[in-house]
Amino acid sequence: MRISHFTALLLACVLLFLPTVGLAVPSSLSVAVVADDHLALRPLELNQRDVVSLLGLVYEGLFEMDDNAQPQPKLAYAYSFSNDGRKLQVTLRQDVTFHNGEALTSADVIATLDYMLELSGFDDNLDSETPVDERGLYYSTFYSIRSWEATDDYTVVFTLRRASYGSLYALTFPILPVSQVASDMPSGTGPYKYDGYEQGSAIWLTANDAWWNRAPQVRYIRASIYDTADQALNAFDTQSVDIAMTRSINASRYSGSLNTFSLNARTRQLEVLLVNRAYKDFKSDDNGQNLLRQAIAYAINRSELISSAYQNMATVAYTPIPSGTWLSNESAIRDIYDPLMAASLLDSAGYKLADDGNRYKDGKKMEKLRILVYDEPGSTARTNAANKIVDQLAAVGIPAYVATWPRADVQTKLVSGDYSLALCGLNFDVSPDPGFTLTSTASCNYTRYRSNDMNDLITQLRKSYTADSYQSAMRLIQDQFEQDQPYICLYWRSAVLLSRETFTDVRDVRELEMLRGIESYGN
Repeated sequence: MRISHFTALLLACVLLFLPTVGLAVPSSLSVAVVADDHLALRPLELNQRDVVSLLGLVYEGLFEMDDNAQPQPKLAYAYSFSNDGRKLQVTLRQDVTFHNGEALTSADVIATLDYMLELSGFDDNLDSETPVDERGLYYSTFYSIRSWEATDDYTVVFTLRRASYGSLYALTFPILPVSQVASDMPSGTGPYKYDGYEQGSAIWLTANDAWWNRAPQVRYIRASIYDTADQALNAFDTQSVDIAMTRSINASRYSGSLNTFSLNARTRQLEVLLVNRAYKDFKSDDNGQNLLRQAIAYAINRSELISSAYQNMATVAYTPIPSGTWLSNESAIRDIYDPLMAASLLDSAGYKLADDGNRYKDGKKMEKLRILVYDEPGSTARTNAANKIVDQLAAVGIPAYVATWPRADVQTKLVSGDYSLALCGLNFDVSPDPGFTLTSTASCNYTRYRSNDMNDLITQLRKSYTADSYQSAMRLIQDQFEQDQPYICLYWRSAVLLSRETFTDVRDVRELEMLRGIESYGN
């Protein structure tokens, strides 16, 4: 059965008033993971989602994100920013040991960062000749952090590139012992430790009874390795595993099942419709407005796209900040789907509907708009969504068609500005700064959006190093976004966590952390 966040919260409230009973906690769990046959278990170098989630039980960062997606200390005991916000001092917990028995010290943090920097290939200006997919999973850490030093065994001082609270998000990478940073299967500090690994077959974990927190009640985890998502789902179907996690739309078949817990997991991939403001029909007037752009926004039914193209494996989005998190500005969330308003705006813009069913302006038939699309490997979901958008636009009299091209070709068109509409996925970093798509000179500002007000707000965000000021700046950004509509946010892609056993009570299930909560279930 699919459990919404609201239902889970209601259930939790009911349980508060029931007699206290011991939870039936399974002693072992089996998990399906999709991975290469020759996978190397090097946590700083991984790029395979399922394995990152699994190893989140073995390794820990200085900080972690809570159920509101706000950073909280993990291996850090305390932290403080300098008066100008350009330095961050982190004090480590002193009761932590690695699985090999070594005590955690600041030297381990320094060694981990040094190795991450080596992997990234970055110089002082963040230039690198290393291909992006070879820089390691956490290379974006260095967009926030300039340098680091240990001032004693349990204190690390970071010099930041920006005086920003967002730097805490960058410190969620796994800390490894100085003696093993470049090793296969290095020791971690987490609630589980390696008990074996057979390439192409399985990874075995066992509970870490020396964990600095409370020892897990789930004692053993076996992760069976599969080549494809379909194979992993088949293993779940045949009850070869208790848990599977996937982005595959094929997982939608479990919706409504009475024998399966099916939880949507939030990803950092935001699907958007880019409307090129430099395109002749989309240019702004003296007030920064364009009625045709607005009409397109009013014509799109996000819920229909999610149900038809993604089988409900997505969550509606109106701004580039996920709803329900501590940074979300709920007042900026407004469902503007209104075909009648879209038609009215088109009329006001001079696009009059004729008896032949077409719209004309100044005697000329409305030009057919091209929607550029690229699909993810093995999926046509985005093209399917684009075709549905064509239908929705046609319903208000806007003619459009879909052109599905290779990703590299679409990227070239976006950079050059040679397009009118494009349906794309924006991948956000762990640090939720949307400025890379919104500032006037941003590398991913493909819509040619220009706003001095937005530029100032992004600058304010990047100078906010308290939680309150960071939250305030982010909410103002969402207000400005709702007003300007730099691009049309459609939905956040979802992954799905499937389980036959209840193993977690976390509220916010997230991709790359899909197994979060196993360690504390029943404690």
